Amino acid sequence: MKASLFLMIVLLASGTGFTQKKKGPATVSSSISLDSVAWKCPPGKAEFFEKDGQKFMRLKAGNQGSAVLRNITFKDGTIEFDFEPYSPMSIGSSPAVYFRGDNERKNTELVYIRARPNQPFLNDAIQYTPFLNDVNMWDMYPEYQAPTLFQVDKVNHLKMVVSGDQMRVYVNEMRWPALEIPKLEGNLKEGILGLDGQMIVSNFIYKPGATEDLPSIAAPDQTSHDANYLRNWKITQLTDLPAGNEITVPMLPKPEAFTETIMAERKGMVNLSRKFGGGSVVPRRVVWLKATIKAAEAQKNLINLGFSDDVWVFVNGQMIFLDKNDYRQAPMRKYPDGRISIQNARFNINLKSGDNEMVVAVANDFYGWGLIARLEYMEGISY
Repeated sequence: MKASLFLMIVLLASGTGFTQKKKGPATVSSSISLDSVAWKCPPGKAEFFEKDGQKFMRLKAGNQGSAVLRNITFKDGTIEFDFEPYSPMSIGSSPAVYFRGDNERKNTELVYIRARPNQPFLNDAIQYTPFLNDVNMWDMYPEYQAPTLFQVDKVNHLKMVVSGDQMRVYVNEMRWPALEIPKLEGNLKEGILGLDGQMIVSNFIYKPGATEDLPSIAAPDQTSHDANYLRNWKITQLTDLPAGNEITVPMLPKPEAFTETIMAERKGMVNLSRKFGGGSVVPRRVVWLKATIKAAEAQKNLINLGFSDDVWVFVNGQMIFLDKNDYRQAPMRKYPDGRISIQNARFNINLKSGDNEMVVAVANDFYGWGLIARLEYMEGISY
C-alpha cells in the first residue's frame, strides 16, 4: 500500500501516466513603436517625439480621423498603453480606442474615456459602444458604461482584453476590470486598431491572441428567460417624417404595408440602427412595427416601453401613448439620461378578448434608434 502511494506521488510530480492540459501556442507580445512607420495618421492628427530615450505619440482633438496601426488586422488579443489626457478635458477630446473596424469607421467598436476625471462614482466615465452602419450607438447601451478613476495631466494605464464576443477593460487598477462587456455588438469580427482623442500615448503593447481566461462565447442574456418581452414584430419600410411633423390615427399603415419581420436582440431590443442605419445626419425617418397580443379574456395590463427617439403607440386602432426621448433637450431626456431603457416609460394597456393589434411608430432624430416592449402580466396572454 505504501509503495503504491509512493508511486502515485512520483507520477503526479513527474506528470507521467496522467493526462495534462496541453499548453496553447506561445503568445507573441509586441511592443509597438510610436512613430509614423507603425502608425498611419491623418494630417495634423499626431506628433511623435522622444524624451529621455522613450518614444511618445501626442494625439490632438478633432475630427481628422484616428491614428491607425499599419499592417495589423485586429481580431482577439490584449491591448495596453499609458495615456495622459490634457486638461481641461471635453467630450470631443475623450481618449478612445477603435477596434475591429473598417477603414471609414462606419462599422467598428469603440472604448472611450469621458471627461469625468477624479469622479469615481459617475457611471459614465468609461463606455463601450459599437458603430453600426455609420451610427454611434452610445445612447442604445447604457448598461455598457461604468465609473472609473483616472486623472488629467498625469499618466494613466489602460488595458483591454478582447476574446470573441466578450471584453474586459481595466483602467489603472489591474486587479479587476473597470468595465466588462458580455456581448460585443459590432457588425465585424476583425479590422483596424486605432487611437483617437486628445492625449499623450506611451508604452503601447499589442498581444495578438492573448485573451487570458476570458471566454469567447457571449455571456447569457438575462432577459432571454423572460416571456414578457415582445420579441417578434412585423415591420414596414422607412418613410420620411420631417421635423415638426407628428403621427396621427389616419396615418396608420394598411396590413399589406408590413412586408417584413424583425426579431428583438439582447435585452429585448428591436435594433433599428442595425437594419436601417440612421443618426443625426440623415432626414428624420419613421418606421412602423406591429405585434399581435392574444388575451384569453378582456383585461387591463401594463407595458414598460424603452424607445429612441420618438414613439406613437396604437392598440386596436386607437392611440394610447406618445412621447419623445430626446437627449438634446434636457426636459425630454428619459431615464437614464436620454438612453433607451425599459425604464423609459410605463403605462396602461387595455386588451379585449381575442386578438389585439399593437402598432408602434418609431422615429429617428439623433444617433441610435430602437424599441423595447415588455408586458407586466402574462396570465391569459399569448402572442
